[in-house]
Amino acid sequence: MSLNLLEKWRVNSVNRKCCSERRRPRILHLIYSFEGGGTERQAVELLKRIDPTRYDVKIAALRRIGPLYREIEDRFPAIPEFPLSSFYNANAIRQLKRLCALLTAERIDIIHTHEFYSGMIGVVAGRLTGTRVIVSQRNLRLSDRLVHKWGQRFIIRLAHRVLVNAEAIRDQIVLAGSAPPEKLVVVRNGLRLCEPLKNEAALGLTRRLSHDALCLELGIEKSARLIGIVANLRPVKGHRYLMQAAPGILRDHPRVHFVLVGDGELREEIQNQALQLGIAAHVHLLGWRADAAGLNAAFDLAVLASLREGLPNSVMEAMAAATPVVATAVGGTGELITDGETGFLVSAGHCEALTKGICRALADEYVSQEIGMRGRAFVLSRFGFQRMVAEVQGLYDRLAPE
Repeated sequence: MSLNLLEKWRVNSVNRKCCSERRRPRILHLIYSFEGGGTERQAVELLKRIDPTRYDVKIAALRRIGPLYREIEDRFPAIPEFPLSSFYNANAIRQLKRLCALLTAERIDIIHTHEFYSGMIGVVAGRLTGTRVIVSQRNLRLSDRLVHKWGQRFIIRLAHRVLVNAEAIRDQIVLAGSAPPEKLVVVRNGLRLCEPLKNEAALGLTRRLSHDALCLELGIEKSARLIGIVANLRPVKGHRYLMQAAPGILRDHPRVHFVLVGDGELREEIQNQALQLGIAAHVHLLGWRADAAGLNAAFDLAVLASLREGLPNSVMEAMAAATPVVATAVGGTGELITDGETGFLVSAGHCEALTKGICRALADEYVSQEIGMRGRAFVLSRFGFQRMVAEVQGLYDRLAPE
């Protein structure tokens, strides 16, 4: 009898161990929304690719809105929502309690947040429930407001790991004393257009056809030179400096047209600015486009005018299309562009610098094409989604409880 009991105990122990070994770490991704920004795009692309045989992945959002959700709806057909209007009211406490209850009920091992607002509620809920927390910081500074500055420090201090997408962000956090280096993990963005290299002639043909198709859509001559900027219409993206630079550019290059891809709060202000400057006929606001990344192949030149950035997706996608890029030297752009080699760098917040940089790039089309090809080779060799997903999954493996 005792031998039978001993044998049953041994078998049950082995079964429990096997079940424990087979249990996939449970990861909850918490994101603000599914609007068409770079942070949301990277999160959605990651969620598409995480290995479901290794990880039990769930997702929640503060606002279940935005076009990008459609891309993962089949895999995540119903997601809980934790709407926040403020961190300082009764609703914030209510949503925090709901999130804590979810983490406990689902036995979540790791909560992975993707930006400031999900990071704030996520890191508190994680600490209250004993859940390990990965937060993300994809910018050098969210804004000039003290609440954002101190909020980011609070989030970083409470998190178990801080995922950043550029060395420049990691260095700033360490310099500020917000976290030790070992707490920070650099995982650079993945690239949507990581396709095999084509020969130069085929690539040139693709770019010409894309250019002519966009000119037809805009109702302008095919001889136009298209300068594109893919960015949400927000102050930090620096559109007003590009508009201020435009008259000087048009004086030297009258066939230039400016194509603004993205939407946001400044749409009407940009339209009025173009009218006041007398350049409205050369400015085209396309709004949010599902094919935003693909439009890069239509541009003769891509511009990033941002005042602050992490590792900008729009620059990577333009470089992948062999489109030469003029970008402000902020955040991680210097990790993508070597001035005069893989693109052109200019100082931020100065329309004169943008004018000079853009005119420099437009002056010699052959040189710019060569720079565009070098930029393409650089990003396609370093920024695939497979690499990004592997690095994030490795972080999960290191952080998940035994």
